[in-house]
Amino acid sequence: MKQTIRKWFSALSLAVAVLTSVTSCSMMHQDLSDCPVGLYLTLKYDYNLQRANMFGDHVGDVTVYVYDEHGNYVTKQTVTNTEGYAPLKEPGYSMHMDLPEGKYKFLVMAGQKSYESMMAAPGAKFVRNEPQPGDPMENFSVELEHSPIEGDAEGRFEVNNEGLPLDTIWHGLETDVIEVFEARPTYDTISLVRNTKHINITLREMADPTTMDIADYDIQIEASNAKLNWDNSVDATDRLVYKPYRTWNSDDNEPPTDMNGDPLTGVGRTGHADFTMSRIMWNTAARSGDGGGATLTVTYNDKADGKKEVIKVNLASMLARLATSAEAGYTAQEFLDRGYDYRMSFYLLNGQWRYTELSIDILGWTVRIDNVGL
Repeated sequence: MKQTIRKWFSALSLAVAVLTSVTSCSMMHQDLSDCPVGLYLTLKYDYNLQRANMFGDHVGDVTVYVYDEHGNYVTKQTVTNTEGYAPLKEPGYSMHMDLPEGKYKFLVMAGQKSYESMMAAPGAKFVRNEPQPGDPMENFSVELEHSPIEGDAEGRFEVNNEGLPLDTIWHGLETDVIEVFEARPTYDTISLVRNTKHINITLREMADPTTMDIADYDIQIEASNAKLNWDNSVDATDRLVYKPYRTWNSDDNEPPTDMNGDPLTGVGRTGHADFTMSRIMWNTAARSGDGGGATLTVTYNDKADGKKEVIKVNLASMLARLATSAEAGYTAQEFLDRGYDYRMSFYLLNGQWRYTELSIDILGWTVRIDNVGL
């Protein structure tokens, strides 16, 4: 008897569960708000040296461009954090897209603030080539504003940052075909890569630190990285000249001394310059064609003898030396893409570059490079 009751109860429970399921989703043709249908796209920013998902902490705006299975543009969807509502900060954020049944590909652009806000603000901007219905995915691009340098014999272009850092942008791509169904959900994840890089340069005169003044130096970075293609590759057509968006001197807390430890009169100082720039491409030659190799140049404005070039280095090659401090075994390009906050301290002796200390982010990785054979 007990066994019969137990079987009857189990059958009743199953029937109730099936009926509930049918009632909640399959039979509700007018309101599917409680049913998981459409696409749930999880967005992550874990392509960094910390190897942690920092999407919620860093990203404030995201646009997903939707293409059909043949790579032709269909539509887009944007989500932006506001003062009163910040969905992108939610742990494990997933964008719900109510797409018709079909097969799709996706391209993602993200920023710290909305694209409209970025376009309305002063300074150089990353301008998107917004797609039109039917446009192929390969037509999409993002280009950093730049203008020709008047009278420049090399035909270079300047990035007019107006004393402001560039906006931080991210890129993501899903070229595998993702199928969306009418009556059941589809889940996918896209990881983003940060394209905007911050570089801090410091100059220190070891023989007499009281003579340091950042205003006496011209510091610039050249790179052929104005245009980022749909797949985040670099169009190296235009050679850009980046100038610091901020320069300053910092005073030492201790009384200054020379190389022998003898006291000096005055205040010891260190010069600083902050840059932001577009994606840094690994290239062993500073100006080899495809790939946009970057060059850092520091020139001293000698009041008596005119301009003197103090430092000239392949920026990507030097920064990639920090990869030897990583235990993950990154390639040079992967390291440059994962990192975003580089620090380069140059030490001079009587105006001559002697060595450099490199560090990155908050990870405590530091490398010293002597100016021998560079």
